[in-house]
Amino acid sequence: MLPNHQACRVWSKFERKRKDGSVLKLRIQDPPNSAQERVLDFLAKYFVAEETFQKAAGIYSNPDAIAEYREIVGHLLNTWIVVICCEDNDTEEVGDILGVSAVELVEDKALDGLQVKTKEFQNLITIMLECEKLVKPLMKEFINHHDGRGITVHPDYRGLGIASEFVKTRRQMINEQNVPMSCAWMTSYGSQKAAEKDNWETLFEITPDELGEKCGVVFKDPPKTFKLMLVRKSSEQL
Repeated sequence: MLPNHQACRVWSKFERKRKDGSVLKLRIQDPPNSAQERVLDFLAKYFVAEETFQKAAGIYSNPDAIAEYREIVGHLLNTWIVVICCEDNDTEEVGDILGVSAVELVEDKALDGLQVKTKEFQNLITIMLECEKLVKPLMKEFINHHDGRGITVHPDYRGLGIASEFVKTRRQMINEQNVPMSCAWMTSYGSQKAAEKDNWETLFEITPDELGEKCGVVFKDPPKTFKLMLVRKSSEQL
């Protein structure tokens, strides 16, 4: 997050036509520090309730687990690289948040050391640890990288290509920041389609039934497979 007095980086501006024919002017930008609580509210309302891993963990069904999510993620937002989508109103003021994308620059993960209280949050950690274990041999070449922490779009603004803009921004970030690659577990058809459109590679995939059996959870309305997808820094910058 950025201090309130610092101008926020705008990564892209784009227009989209809605079904009623109206045209939306949108932008992807870094959020100011003043928007941190609204970013957390957005994630807790939409990402926790609708993202496939979060739903399987059951966080949304337990108020204590939601409170724990807010506590842990509220702290982590200070270290994550977050961008938001909002309407482009020709001012620096951020109106309603229409989407959030977050990544973390990681060198080595230590999720197994995270102390959690609720069963539902432990379910989520179990899923994430199993995913890490499955792909660990494939990640040896990357000393550090951007690891996806979620893409979510407001339900009223889906189908406008906002997820695709977030994915393109992740590519731009690693090229500018000299990071070897960005990866994420794509757990919905929408995120997989957005990554494929931007020519991301599929490094690993697993069926929901197989992953669910390993983790002791049931995935609701999942895609055919979960995919770990990645994009590498442009070769001309290597």
